[in-house]
Amino acid sequence: MKTKTQGLLLSLLAALILVQSALPVYAEKKKSEPPPPTIAKLNAAIPSLAALAESEQRQAKGGLRITVQQETYQAKESSFVSQREIAPPSFFGMVAKPAPNAVYIESTHTPSLTVSPDRLIFHLHISNQMSRVFRGSGIAVQFNVAGKVVSVDPSGYGDLVNVIIPPRGEQDITIVGPQIATIPAPSTVGLFLYDVVTNVDQAGNVTDKQNFEWYFSYQTQAIEREISVPAPVRSWAIPR
Repeated sequence: MKTKTQGLLLSLLAALILVQSALPVYAEKKKSEPPPPTIAKLNAAIPSLAALAESEQRQAKGGLRITVQQETYQAKESSFVSQREIAPPSFFGMVAKPAPNAVYIESTHTPSLTVSPDRLIFHLHISNQMSRVFRGSGIAVQFNVAGKVVSVDPSGYGDLVNVIIPPRGEQDITIVGPQIATIPAPSTVGLFLYDVVTNVDQAGNVTDKQNFEWYFSYQTQAIEREISVPAPVRSWAIPR
């Protein structure tokens, strides 16, 4: 009986030693594992445009045909990394730096969900059916949002006013309008092209100019996305 009891005690002692020896290894393993990422819920309002029933997207006037196609918008995920200097880890009040000028920093990821592109964009397909060259110089471009004229950067339609299309030729042109963030939803958006040359005589003199107008219903749809955000990372950095 005594021998049995001694054997049982020895077995328990051996098991205890085994568990104790495994604990530091397990603790070290847990310590080295990076913290799990967090989930951030972000929202965005994705715009869409639909041509109004009374506004034909393909319009022909004189010897010129212009077709307008609206841009398709989408949500774009991105992340900004910021860094800040923090107090370094110490051992018994002492800090072991990898270099004399090294600093201890924390890098944090900040996610964002934005609308792309961020401006009102239309694609024009121009077909010149005239017997002479079509020139876009002199065209006045105007954007109307919710019944009000909005100013835009002229460089956004520079390709249109500088275009030269030979007889029976065609060309695709993109024009850029106001920022999406400035457009209320719902609203009506208008695109106007004034003083567009639609006919010329055999000598190349302008005989007719017309205006082109398009109207679109502007709506937005709210979406929500879950984005995985890495945990902050702390490390040494050596400034250059």
